[in-house]
Amino acid sequence: MKSSFNWSRAQRSPTLFGAALLVFALSVLWPGFRLAGRLDDTTAALRLVSEQRRQAEVVAGALVSVRDRLESFGYVDEPLGEVRNGVAELDGLLRTLSADTSNAGTFSTSPGRAIQGAEALRADVGVLEQSWADYRKALVPISAFQGVPYADSEAAGVQLNEAGRVLAQEARKAIVAARKQGPLLAAALGKVSTALEAESTRLSSYLRLLMLAALVGAVTLGVGLVYFLIARRRQAALLADAQRQTNDILQTVKEGLLLLDGKGRIGATHSGSMLRLFKRESIAGISFEDLLKPIVPAKTLQTAMRFVEVLWSERTKENLVKSINPLQEVEVSFDTGAGQETRWLEFDFHRVKSQGKLVNLLVSVNDVTPRVRLARELAESREKAQSQVDTLLGVLHVNPQQLRSFLSDSDAAMKMVNAMLREPAREESAFRRKLDSIFRQIHSIKGEAAALGLGTVESRAHEFEDALKEARERPSLSGGDFLPLVVKLDDLFTHLGSIGDLVSRLAQLNYGPGGGSEETEEAGAPAAAARATIAAAAAPPPTPIRADDPISQTLSQLIEHVARDRGKRARLVAEGLGEVPAAYRRAVKDIAVQAVRNALVHGIEAPDFRERSGKQAIGSIKVGFRSEGPNGFRLVIEDDGAGISLRKIREAAVNRGILTSEDAARLESKQLLSLLFRSGFSTQEVTDEDAGRGVGMNVIAELVKELNGRVGVSTGEGRYTRFTIVLPSVAASALATEDVA
Repeated sequence: MKSSFNWSRAQRSPTLFGAALLVFALSVLWPGFRLAGRLDDTTAALRLVSEQRRQAEVVAGALVSVRDRLESFGYVDEPLGEVRNGVAELDGLLRTLSADTSNAGTFSTSPGRAIQGAEALRADVGVLEQSWADYRKALVPISAFQGVPYADSEAAGVQLNEAGRVLAQEARKAIVAARKQGPLLAAALGKVSTALEAESTRLSSYLRLLMLAALVGAVTLGVGLVYFLIARRRQAALLADAQRQTNDILQTVKEGLLLLDGKGRIGATHSGSMLRLFKRESIAGISFEDLLKPIVPAKTLQTAMRFVEVLWSERTKENLVKSINPLQEVEVSFDTGAGQETRWLEFDFHRVKSQGKLVNLLVSVNDVTPRVRLARELAESREKAQSQVDTLLGVLHVNPQQLRSFLSDSDAAMKMVNAMLREPAREESAFRRKLDSIFRQIHSIKGEAAALGLGTVESRAHEFEDALKEARERPSLSGGDFLPLVVKLDDLFTHLGSIGDLVSRLAQLNYGPGGGSEETEEAGAPAAAARATIAAAAAPPPTPIRADDPISQTLSQLIEHVARDRGKRARLVAEGLGEVPAAYRRAVKDIAVQAVRNALVHGIEAPDFRERSGKQAIGSIKVGFRSEGPNGFRLVIEDDGAGISLRKIREAAVNRGILTSEDAARLESKQLLSLLFRSGFSTQEVTDEDAGRGVGMNVIAELVKELNGRVGVSTGEGRYTRFTIVLPSVAASALATEDVA
């Protein structure tokens, strides 16, 4: 938008007036200042000459007094002092006149007369200097005399000594010189005085003319100033109108606009939307960094400031660098007092150049929160729809009995986690125990979900474990650290509930003949099988039969899932899992899931490696459960994999700070193997969905401990790993539990 206001003229008028004022000062005021100083020097010299005109007579009288007192053996220090003082005064007068005559004739209304007057003054001063020089030669021995001119003896009395006789002789010579040079010196002083009076008169005349010129110039400037003020007022009105229009535009535009200078500071002019966007009362004068610091993460701020620095480089191509703008869509957070408000802002940068030189950066800011939220809502809707499809597909392929068992066990585990989170605790150790217990429950849910192929449940449980791991790694814990876990628990609880609701709703649909479905015979068979699976899963649990072994099916699916993901091959050899008592069913299943997962991750090797080692390409994992009569039960889980490396256990214990190198070297194999059941201990450096958190073996140890059982481990490196769990009889376990309670 163009303005009719002549900005160049408005800027040029003050400049011209200032230049005129400067010229006036240099041409009138400065010469007047110098002239006043010169006139003051001339007047001072004239006054000094007038004062010193009788100095020659004073010196002559002092010389006569010196001679007379020497002849009468009187006190001569007083007239000698008068001689010295006279010499000093006349020397000072000559120096002053020499300095003053050097500037004579500088100022005058008539240059020719000024030069002639200056030359005459210099000539008179020259005569005075010559006359004084001749006179001064005779006075130097007198003024330089020091000491006593008399000698006193009993025989002769007071007489002139040698110095006194010389002084008397020099005094007589000086008196002769005074009679000759005194009149000449007095005449020279008179001429100098007359010349100084003439110089003073000339300077006074020139000063009057200069003041008159100054008066005329001041009147002229005054008239110009009045004209300038009138023009300035008119220009100020135009400027105010233009400023008002600019402010109206800046206050009306919805886009935030501001200018950054070379130091990264925000200019005084910006759009009104900037204050609303950044929730500030003022932003003028602050740096762009200070504007962003309270609302964006430190890493984003650092990247943004580097980007601004790049924009200021003349060699940077603006269109190219805009493609890497880190603030194209940035999340900002404001403290509103009642909480944090999150919004999304879009920044755009444009270079402002004047005469080909970069002078500012124009920054435009838009609030794109509605657009971002809409995009996220659409993405969440798509994700939710995809999650529902994945959940449905996952439910359809799960064995009904396994699904019933999983939902039942997961519900119990989630309620237990909820109770743990609600349980009050104050000490650090209590917080750590609570965290380990929650970790075990979630890890069990994750393990069985992985075995059943319920990926949506497994991923959520894995995220829960991430939050638990972050809390575990903190140096100290408080009740506030468990608040994020409540959100994760609610998400997992809701998802498990949605699976149960989905199964219940599908089971209630009418799938019989005449139910409105027009499926073809070819498509009818798979659909009927799916409907049967859902109906069976939602129906009440049937009476268990030995031929149906849900634990074996769960382990078999787990082996297939984990082995496929890790590029391995393994088979399950199960014995007696269908005979597990109901009281031990869930514990045995959780123990077996953790041990089998551990065997696949750490034990069973890749097929090609196994073949090179002389083994079959397909690994074997045996899980056997048998009753030992009154002695209870024995659960054995064994694989023919790589075994457990005691060296890796030592290294892991040292690297994790559990043991020193010396302590680890002294431990026996049984003591080293016991470290596997320690919470958080793992020999795997990289954490993934199947291992690395140090939870699996700890789950086994805690479950066995809760059942009052014992666990043992034996291994042959490169050959096998065997876990043996001895559980008491159900009655003995219940009795021990009651005793503990």
